[in-house]
Amino acid sequence: MRETRRKSVVSVIDRLALDALLIRGMQNIFYLTGFKGSEGSLLVTRGDCVLMTDSRYILHALEVAQGVTVLETRENDGALSKLTDRYGIRRLGFDSLHTTYRMYQRYVEMAPGLEMVPVQEDLEEIRRCKDPSEIMTMRKGLEIHTEAFNRVFEKMAPGRTEREIANELDYAMRSLGAEGPAFETIVASGPRAALPHARPTDRAFREGDVVIIDFGCLYDGYNTDETVTLCVGDTSQELHDVHAVVNEARKKGIDAARAGVSLQHVDAVVRGHIEECGYGDYFRHGTGHGVGVDVHESPSIGPRADGALEENMVVTIEPGVYLPHVGGVRLEDMIVIREGRAEVLTSLRKDLLKIGGNNHASFNG
Repeated sequence: MRETRRKSVVSVIDRLALDALLIRGMQNIFYLTGFKGSEGSLLVTRGDCVLMTDSRYILHALEVAQGVTVLETRENDGALSKLTDRYGIRRLGFDSLHTTYRMYQRYVEMAPGLEMVPVQEDLEEIRRCKDPSEIMTMRKGLEIHTEAFNRVFEKMAPGRTEREIANELDYAMRSLGAEGPAFETIVASGPRAALPHARPTDRAFREGDVVIIDFGCLYDGYNTDETVTLCVGDTSQELHDVHAVVNEARKKGIDAARAGVSLQHVDAVVRGHIEECGYGDYFRHGTGHGVGVDVHESPSIGPRADGALEENMVVTIEPGVYLPHVGGVRLEDMIVIREGRAEVLTSLRKDLLKIGGNNHASFNG
């Protein structure tokens, strides 16, 4: 699979008339080689891949980066100059999204006379469509995060705090085999549910609250992402109505998402329903995003998005309505784009689950 991915990089090299491409983004390096660390560079030529990293990671790189030349480097050791001479590189593309200006200056100093060509979104675009192994890895991650949520959901009750639930959810995902949470878990209750990216606090759940929980796990280098909205006891009719609007928008978005449909159209379907119901001013973020080795990656589904959905993209559909000082509702699913109807990967229920009830949080529970 990774050999096929590296061929996609070669196609970028050919299209931009480069001799080679130097990659710095660690997520892209993992995607192409299987290597994860805090420091490394990957030189891709038409016939070879050279992974450069320091002594801390060299043994790990040799173990995981199959089909790649691994080279131990030290600061200012002239490795780039030697490699450009070895491969006859005169026009070198560099990963401008992940290369600092200081690093760029070092490249110029190490290899004077080399033409440096910035390459921006091309590498991220390669990751847009997922191969079967990537989708399988995310399925396994979703099994972990679903089981973790079910365990924690059973312990939720009035008086529990946002921070307690977030910490327990993170711990449960790790204990079930995840590398950790995909991002800082969001647990927002009561009026704080009107904050789309609220950080957990010591606020305790109270009767009548709605609670937004947005979470995911990192498993074998890939992320998951799902959002549910719960209620503590009986909440207001207004928030029940908002939940119904958001849930219907979610369903419409999933129905509209298929290969060949424009990103703007999917957003318009979701946003249009919310606007028709009178809540357009309270939906202020995009409808969804790609998920993979980054939890937020291409494509973005929003009113100004360019392009169309393609088969085997993994994206989210996540409408939300946020009423200041009242509360909010967000519902999010991960889906795989197909030629026909999209396949929903997530399995937690999206009806307004009641904390402290006897119901199970997932359809397969």
